[in-house]
Amino acid sequence: MSTRTEPPPPAPLPVEHTGGDGPLRSHWSGCFGCGPDQQAGLGLAFVRSGDVIRATTTLGLRFQGAPGLAHGGIVSAILDDMSGAVPVVLGQRAVTARLEVDFSAPVVLGHELVAESWLESFDGRKIRIVSRLLDGDTVLAIGRALFLTVPREHFTGPDIAAGRSVAP
Repeated sequence: MSTRTEPPPPAPLPVEHTGGDGPLRSHWSGCFGCGPDQQAGLGLAFVRSGDVIRATTTLGLRFQGAPGLAHGGIVSAILDDMSGAVPVVLGQRAVTARLEVDFSAPVVLGHELVAESWLESFDGRKIRIVSRLLDGDTVLAIGRALFLTVPREHFTGPDIAAGRSVAP
């Protein structure tokens, strides 16, 4: 478990791949976190503001863990999906290699939440990303992710394109 309390500040994000501030595209239309065609998903819509990417969400009962509170896996999914928006801004295809989440306060269902993500560093294939979930001024959780860049074929292999599982 992490003992770090303050996340690092954002590193500069380029503008050439997304055109600067404003809405960003989803990862793909069926993405659980941000896909517009995913009716069972979180409905995150990414918006870039400077070097930070934000989205809002309000979690309903289907995301409940303890009574009235969000399941920790859903909180982690939000932070993972938010982290995945950073490689889009970098013009990179990448996947989560590691995600560490520090939970600091309960996530109450029905509250409007703000999720944020930003680049910590980009070196070779390694993209280090920080994310957090807030309820007003209260930090509910902080995520630290390592994403690795991958070739296009990672997402377009014949089994994946045909909708078949690649798991044994």
